[in-house]
Amino acid sequence: MQIMKWMDDHYKGLPVTPDIYQSVDLGIHMELGKSIYQFKEDGTLNRKRFCEVYRQVAEIFPLLFKRTDDVFVVVNSYPSESNKIVYPNFFQRYVKAQQRKYSLRMHEFFWQFDEEAVVVQQMELLCKVSELKLAYLLKTIIHKDFESLYPRLRKKYCLYAPDIFFVNVRTKCIFHIYDDRGCEIMNTDVNVHQELAGYFKNGEFK
Repeated sequence: MQIMKWMDDHYKGLPVTPDIYQSVDLGIHMELGKSIYQFKEDGTLNRKRFCEVYRQVAEIFPLLFKRTDDVFVVVNSYPSESNKIVYPNFFQRYVKAQQRKYSLRMHEFFWQFDEEAVVVQQMELLCKVSELKLAYLLKTIIHKDFESLYPRLRKKYCLYAPDIFFVNVRTKCIFHIYDDRGCEIMNTDVNVHQELAGYFKNGEFK
């Protein structure tokens, strides 16, 4: 099974890119760390905010995925040179079973971002949720815009930091944490969408 074929079957062939939320009928946007600014008055990072975002993401993820679920982990890199393959050190750091490397796939395509055609090198791994170093990986995504926070994904030779999407094969749900400010939940099942929308009323936590 490959992500492009899976998206053809369930999401009308939409590419897995950061703007996918704008094209999906059933979506929920969640603001993270609301009302807690990233920096203190003295300019240092506000650790309280990041601890709150970690807690919120840890609450959301189990609502969308079981440990036994098959999941596509989709990692988009944006190379500054189209003829250069970049590796965002995802596999070595965040997958428990290293033999899974033989299942890793990559393909390249152009993504129309504003008025620019951006090259996307997309890696995909189909595995069980339990095979991921999940807490470590989620923190990494949250740290996307803050070079002083670790762990972080490598973005050397890239225009932008990598994006990561979690795609649940069982429920058809797509989960994207775009950075520490928020995340998006996309569905094809109206009942699942309504249940989640009821839990997160107006994009806020209960």
